[in-house]
Amino acid sequence: MGFRIVLIGGGSCLWTPTLAKDLFLRPGLKRSELVLVDIDPQAAKLLLAYCRMAADKIGTGWKVRVAGHRAALAGADLVCASISTGAFQAMHWDYTLPEQFGVYHTVGDTVGPGGISRTLRNVPVFVGFARMMEKLCPQAWMVHVTNPLSQLTRTVTKVSSIKCVGLCHNYVGTVFFLAKYLGVSPADIDAVSVGVNHGSWMKGLTVKGRPAEGGLSLAKYLAYEAAKTGPVETGTTDDQIEAITAGKGLDYYLNFELFERFGCFPVGGAPHVAENFPFYCNDPATLRRHRVRRKGVLPMREEGKAKRRREIADIVAGRRPMGEFRPSPEGLSRITEALLAGCTARQIVAMPNAGQVSNLPTDVIVETHARIDSRGIHPEPSGPVPAGLVGWMQTIVDEQELAVEAALRGDRERVVAAMTVSPMLANKDAAGELTDKLLKANRQYLPQFFGPKKRRGQRRKKG
Repeated sequence: MGFRIVLIGGGSCLWTPTLAKDLFLRPGLKRSELVLVDIDPQAAKLLLAYCRMAADKIGTGWKVRVAGHRAALAGADLVCASISTGAFQAMHWDYTLPEQFGVYHTVGDTVGPGGISRTLRNVPVFVGFARMMEKLCPQAWMVHVTNPLSQLTRTVTKVSSIKCVGLCHNYVGTVFFLAKYLGVSPADIDAVSVGVNHGSWMKGLTVKGRPAEGGLSLAKYLAYEAAKTGPVETGTTDDQIEAITAGKGLDYYLNFELFERFGCFPVGGAPHVAENFPFYCNDPATLRRHRVRRKGVLPMREEGKAKRRREIADIVAGRRPMGEFRPSPEGLSRITEALLAGCTARQIVAMPNAGQVSNLPTDVIVETHARIDSRGIHPEPSGPVPAGLVGWMQTIVDEQELAVEAALRGDRERVVAAMTVSPMLANKDAAGELTDKLLKANRQYLPQFFGPKKRRGQRRKKG
């Protein structure tokens, strides 16, 4: 007897092929069912055909179907959400509107005005998912890959009884990069990961059991880049995204600079790392000087998505080979098998702080290693955030907590407060004006601010 796995956002041409293939390859999940849910019926239809072909080729007895939210969630064993409310146009607003106030996002999906705006859009959707799960599959885990990862995980654990963790592949991507850079196997790299999503750090980094400091100089990295031919493949879905958005820059130059300053190696590429330090993102010239590229959104990502969709359509139509399958480093299938099939696993997750990060507040979402088995997900102690970094991280946590509260309440003043706390917005006098511009641009995705109940409440207040 297999399990029912629900993938909300199952029409994603970037995420679903990888996540589905990984699930099909797990021996403990044979003869299970994957249910795809998507607001785009044509995308869901295409990925249904693709996933059925993949399942048949792998031959582990999986069934795949498409369903609406409620039908899919009824009796589900595990739910994964991979969505982006407002899609590329809303992401573009997050990226470009803050530029009018001196904020030059390099990614724009986690911290700063862009991260706050994205939180406001996605929180109502995730509250809806959690409420449905409480009624239809209350024992199921939500294991999601949607940004902003920390804020959405916090939302679900704050407003519902649903067990929820977030998954990011930045740590494994950094391990794969370091392994290739140092000429070793990824299994030879070990570290304690501590921090928050897209702002975590590797403490006690070792290579084959020995401290890695000697091999991690900026000079050696520049020599490596000069001699390198071809991209550094991490094996995560970021490889596909990077192929779409690739621009000029050295994606780990800033990491080596910060390692030399703090003695810990930042997790993730420089575009994510830079957004934790406002110095880099308040001036385009500074970004260029530190070799940090800005990823951007339109039209590159939209064109890349269309290209990937055509490739999948060609595979379904038999005009392009499907290729061979091997497990990716993405963590969803590993966690799913451990939770449902009685296996064990170790994985980086974003989940509430129960003391695993000793100098950040309880219950806020932190990213650490965890052990997974049929009894649940058990975080491993990672100790304190290193001195010199904890203050920056606490400010990010404060910003995220305010953004979640603002999103849950539909409270403009809390949005302004989050903007004011945010290190990325240097011009604090502009917090209100920037808030209003982002709220106006995203109006159709913000029922908690502009829905009928909110308008009635505003009229009563005025009277």
